[in-house]
Amino acid sequence: MAARRHGGILPRLWWTLLLLAALIIPAGAPRARADEDLPDYLSWSSPGPYRAPFWQDFSLQSFAPDQRIVATYFFYWFDAQWLRARREQRGFDPYPFHPPDLDTISFRDPDWYEQQFRDMLDAGIDVVLPDYWGEPGQYDRPVPPAPEKNSFATEGLVPMVAALDRLADRGTPLKIGLFLDTTILNDEDLTTERGKQVFYTTIRDYFSKIPPRHWAALGNRPLIWLYDAQHVAAFDQSSFDYVYQHFPQDFGGLAPYIVRESQWERAKNTGTDALLHTEGLYAWGAAPFGFNPDPRFTVAEVGPGFSNVQFGRPNGIFTDRQGGRYYEQQLRQALASGRQILAVETWNELGEGSGILETVEFGRQYIDLTRQYADRFKAGLTS
Repeated sequence: MAARRHGGILPRLWWTLLLLAALIIPAGAPRARADEDLPDYLSWSSPGPYRAPFWQDFSLQSFAPDQRIVATYFFYWFDAQWLRARREQRGFDPYPFHPPDLDTISFRDPDWYEQQFRDMLDAGIDVVLPDYWGEPGQYDRPVPPAPEKNSFATEGLVPMVAALDRLADRGTPLKIGLFLDTTILNDEDLTTERGKQVFYTTIRDYFSKIPPRHWAALGNRPLIWLYDAQHVAAFDQSSFDYVYQHFPQDFGGLAPYIVRESQWERAKNTGTDALLHTEGLYAWGAAPFGFNPDPRFTVAEVGPGFSNVQFGRPNGIFTDRQGGRYYEQQLRQALASGRQILAVETWNELGEGSGILETVEFGRQYIDLTRQYADRFKAGLTS
């Protein structure tokens, strides 16, 4: 059988060998590293094949530099068996709304990814932003509601790529960026050499596991999206400059397009309040708090509602969906904002009740509503 364009036989063979090794090598066993000698604090790093010098074709199917696009945050830590066990242990249902496939959902199943991605395309989504928790061992605490620690973050990429391959081969591609869940930075100081290496290596390892033909890019610049900075001890412009310097060395000269959350707007714990510079800025929290019209932001962040009161937290938040009106009002604000990127918060954060995916309770209401406004947004309409 002929190799697919960009994908090729060797990378697929690499993934097969990697999966076999995971079955054979005991957990925690040291891994041989032929390409680099890593310090102990990067011992978890396990990059894939899609990086120089092992991979040469970094040609992208990019969006134009000023093209309007729609993105959504995707959580892929779900596993039906583990969820059932947790529900029985807790004695209550933690989800306000339920996808129809909740009893079979699995981050190991390419069919699950494909169905979610097809629904995203139906909703007018251009870019999926998977919530990435780094390599196993990088973060040494459980990641609820993910089973075990954070092995899902890398195990899930193999079937995820398989689903992206299927869509691309059918002529209906969905592009993928990086939504870096910065909790895994575990209070690193990103002004130090160690902190910068941890930050960049996390980014590098993710992209090196995904064929470049699937990467989301604006103006040929791969999309890196950062969650807030609560779990980062310190950072300044040099933290980002380190990424800008090293990314092209690993990925065929490509410079990244970095979108950061508002907590990254200025330097932190460096003795200055210096304004930092990357390609984009957004504010997390549209699902519970609504659209933020602050002109500093380049991303139009929208969300359908929110709930975490089911967990019994003393300061729990419940934001009613109002039959879709809460979400539609934000979508109208996004149209009027003139911003280039529309970000939907979220596709499927089930524990916070902020998903727009198909559910038993709402059917495909929010998919259809998103498509209606996504088309208008991408056409440049303001109302």
